[in-house]
Amino acid sequence: MNKVKVWMLTLCLLGLSCGAMSEEPDVIVKDGYVLKIYSDGSGTLGRQFDPQSTLSCESFSCEYKRKNAGSETTFDDIWSFQVKSDEMNDEKVITVNRRPHKIDEEFGEMRLESEIYLWINFSETSREVLCVAGHDYPGLTAMIRVDNKNALKTNENGCLSLSPGLDGQLMSGSTLIIRGSHWPYKSPETKSISLDGYKKVSKFLRAQRK
Repeated sequence: MNKVKVWMLTLCLLGLSCGAMSEEPDVIVKDGYVLKIYSDGSGTLGRQFDPQSTLSCESFSCEYKRKNAGSETTFDDIWSFQVKSDEMNDEKVITVNRRPHKIDEEFGEMRLESEIYLWINFSETSREVLCVAGHDYPGLTAMIRVDNKNALKTNENGCLSLSPGLDGQLMSGSTLIIRGSHWPYKSPETKSISLDGYKKVSKFLRAQRK
């Protein structure tokens, strides 16, 4: 164990703030995507970072990332997932989320401030669920729209069944528009979520049910 980890462990044992001890994930790089899997079942999937995408950005963060990008570096716009066993019945709980991002010419990659984001539950083959997470205004429903397809309404909790038809739209689509209202603000937020990598992350997570 290196000196940094020894120091962090000492702080933890003393009951002081020690932060999260770093851990190297298992990494799979394939077809332009990077899959990272941690021992606790969490992980990410994202497209490999392309330095050409932020050449117009001269900020420190942009220059640093371009200079230090390697084969395992991804764009910040990633799928974040969790695969774990329920503490009571040992059943697999498999979820993934993605938040709104954009690439700005001046500032590079930017996570957009939003109370709502995409969340999907892949735990059960017969009951996959897609939600506009953060939508919690009583009496209102949220909405989603894949590219130029017809918009769909959720239930009051912001969720709807991830049917084969909707899954097919996500597989072939490029953008998911989500709209939801986060209490106490009744005015809805509308954000764009990239579907890049959905086919790969959904295939990987569905395989974890076996």
